[in-house]
Amino acid sequence: MRFFRVYGMSLVLSLAVLYVSIIRTVPEFPDLQFRWMDKVAHFFMYFVLSGVVCFELYRQRYDFSDRQMRLWGLIYPIVYGGVIELLQENFFPPRTGDWFDWAADALGAVAAYFLAKKLFPKYVKPEDQGIGCR
Repeated sequence: MRFFRVYGMSLVLSLAVLYVSIIRTVPEFPDLQFRWMDKVAHFFMYFVLSGVVCFELYRQRYDFSDRQMRLWGLIYPIVYGGVIELLQENFFPPRTGDWFDWAADALGAVAAYFLAKKLFPKYVKPEDQGIGCR
């Protein structure tokens, strides 16, 4: 149960990203449409996912120099985005996989990771009983 209490936001957000990525019809917002809207949406979904994962890990006293932080805060969202693109292409028509979508996913994750690395030590207080290393 502790896992869900500590990492619940990351789990829920991961499932929400999966759901939004595999539903057959995606809601459109005509007033917000512009040429690269899809890529911006991908960037922000994975920016938020990576940021939340980093936040929850940092609160558990994982430092940005820890392997666990790099694995789950940076690599996980990038790989997750790639896996979802492959799932879309092969199992969820009419959805299609796109290399540029995956690039936007990866850029969002990288941007969030490095922004978190810069800001969290100044503004986020780790929990008193963390399970990570420091």
